[in-house]
Amino acid sequence: MNYKKTLPILFIILLTIPFSFASDGDYSIPEATEYIQIEDDGSCIIDEDIVYDIEGSVNGVYRDIPISGKQSITNVSVNTPGFYNRYEIINNSDSIRLKVWLYTDSQKTQRINNQKVLINFKYTFNKGVKVYNDIAEFQYMSWGDSWDSKVGTLKTFITIPGSSSDTEYWNNPPIYVTSSKWNGNVLETVAEDIPSHKTFEQRILMPKSYIKSTENANVINIDAKSQIEQDQKKYAEDLDFQGSLTSILSDIMGLLMIVPAIIYVIFGREPKIDYNAEYEHELPTNSKPIEVNDIVVGDVGEVDSNGFYAVLLDLINKGYFKILSSNSDTTIIKPTDKLINDLEGYEIDVIQYLSKFKDGNGAISLGDISNREKPEEYKSFMLNWNMKAAKFVPDSLIKRYFDDKGSRIFKIFTILLFILSIIMIILVMMDFIVINEITLLLLAIVMLIESTLLLSVPNTTPGRWTPEGKEYHDRWSNFKKYISDYSMIEERPPASVQVWGEYLVYAAALGCAKEATKTMKKYFEVGGVSSDYIADNNVIFFAYYGGFTHMDSSFSSLNASSSDSGIGSVGGGGFGGGGGGTF
Repeated sequence: MNYKKTLPILFIILLTIPFSFASDGDYSIPEATEYIQIEDDGSCIIDEDIVYDIEGSVNGVYRDIPISGKQSITNVSVNTPGFYNRYEIINNSDSIRLKVWLYTDSQKTQRINNQKVLINFKYTFNKGVKVYNDIAEFQYMSWGDSWDSKVGTLKTFITIPGSSSDTEYWNNPPIYVTSSKWNGNVLETVAEDIPSHKTFEQRILMPKSYIKSTENANVINIDAKSQIEQDQKKYAEDLDFQGSLTSILSDIMGLLMIVPAIIYVIFGREPKIDYNAEYEHELPTNSKPIEVNDIVVGDVGEVDSNGFYAVLLDLINKGYFKILSSNSDTTIIKPTDKLINDLEGYEIDVIQYLSKFKDGNGAISLGDISNREKPEEYKSFMLNWNMKAAKFVPDSLIKRYFDDKGSRIFKIFTILLFILSIIMIILVMMDFIVINEITLLLLAIVMLIESTLLLSVPNTTPGRWTPEGKEYHDRWSNFKKYISDYSMIEERPPASVQVWGEYLVYAAALGCAKEATKTMKKYFEVGGVSSDYIADNNVIFFAYYGGFTHMDSSFSSLNASSSDSGIGSVGGGGFGGGGGGTF
């Protein structure tokens, strides 16, 4: 059974029954304690004690800390009482990963096996506290939604830089909280049984005067106190409504959710094939990068932003762009004079779009695109480009690999359910229905929520691969594993160093360009590959010196909304959260 495909359906079904379980995998979190010191310069010293109850043998654990805008973490330390460790700080565009290898011996040769380990993460978070014209706000995701395990007991101790007498605080949602009170200037809170993939946010409003310096704070030039209080009031009212809705309609929701499961059972189960290789050490097929992205990544038949990155890398690899320079701030490329007659339309579009950002010498700074492009123009271009690029993948190829009968039925069902819910809401609101109108209205709302959720399910869940398509998908997925895991590279090195140029093109198509770049760098360092050799291949040079980071940073910022430039939504968390696990 393909569990990745069944999880969306199972998750929706489990929402309707009075119990739930988490995919705990090989660890659980029985308890966690957080000590948070809000400094008067806006920074926060965060000290986390997280207990991992590990099942089986693992290399270690990791902790992901989200960041956005100008946020950063500094002064990082990791301690593992009773165990030995080494850790790595991995900087990504939207998060920091603290990766911790664990050992039971001082020589660091024996891995953890069926043991309970306390991990202490300590760091300073900068630009998390918001300072408005009328108030200072600490909005912190004390527990994030990226944990695969529930947390049995979460204790938080939040120290503010002043008296608690002039403050307001909220726990969002309050349903997990068993106690929460001020002890002097420390807010002490205990929460129990927070499920996996659920958040717990704590929000404190305090006098602006508590923040003596805004050096490490996020300053926002608006009045916010009244709006935040109104948002919290509405949030509490919505929680009350949701509680009533859940108790009244849980049985109805269960019945409604059976239909998608039936569609999956009939149409979505994967065929059995003989292919069972652990990884692929060469390109599995001679497919174009756009075909791999269209078929293997996300919805079959749709191209995403990774496809755009792959096409750009492929154009660099084929000599349509050359790399002029790359440093910590940007990568500069320039179109060559190579004729574009043999290129497809979607490839020409990439060249023409990037040419908008040429300077007087014809050079394009990838890191500067986000400063020169309007977000709405970028989004419009990408929407049109994705649809255009997908048309260059033949329908005959998609049908050869993927049976979409189940996904079509599934989509028709969800659209009909959506339309029916809208019709029922209109009839109730216009008083065409006067008997049991409240029950029908609530049912219609549930149906609307359900159909909205189902519309986001990828088509590979209700649809299924053909036997040939299943092998195609699995082989490319195993190639993705290979280029993302140095231990596999070490076991079966590539045929040559130069082959990495082509590998990186397909890594971009598969959405693992950053991971493949890290693997390549380690392979080059161990093999002693010279900088001159790296410079001989444009794609290798591009990736090795940060091209992916500059490209992704520019386009991601254009595509993202500015989440740190105003009042945070309730439950959204001003900062913090994230998750962790084992590896």
